[in-house]
Amino acid sequence: MKVTFTKFISKESIFILDGNTKYEILENLITEAAKQSKIDRDTIARLTWHREKMMTTGVGFSLALPHIRINEIPDPVVLVGICENPIEDYESQDEKPIRIVIFIVAPDQNQEMYLQLLGSISRKLRHPEIINELIDNITRPSKILRILKRRQTETEDSE
Repeated sequence: MKVTFTKFISKESIFILDGNTKYEILENLITEAAKQSKIDRDTIARLTWHREKMMTTGVGFSLALPHIRINEIPDPVVLVGICENPIEDYESQDEKPIRIVIFIVAPDQNQEMYLQLLGSISRKLRHPEIINELIDNITRPSKILRILKRRQTETEDSE
């Protein structure tokens, strides 16, 4: 059975990000990931910024997928950030601003699950209409959760 990111999200995993820079929004998500995972914030920050220095996690189509693996976590923590403002300095692969950030902190032991999580996000959010629908519902975390869960089911049915 494939692992999908929506298995690990809830209304409490969805955030409105009001920063204007890559640094501001990632720092907000790092803080929240530390709270939810109970992992030291400095560890998450160090790993996240190390990953960003290797290669941007701005995948294009207004989407960024910052992701790290860590030994001390039993299950993935997945956060969904909707940016109030387009993040111009994210250095996305298509050079367009970022509006949606899916941040993953996953166990280091299970690489297959990790790759499945990343792949499920790419499959579910590769369509501009889904990104626009999420942005249009920025103040409604429950609706965003329903959109993501609905889109997961539709995508799985068509695969």
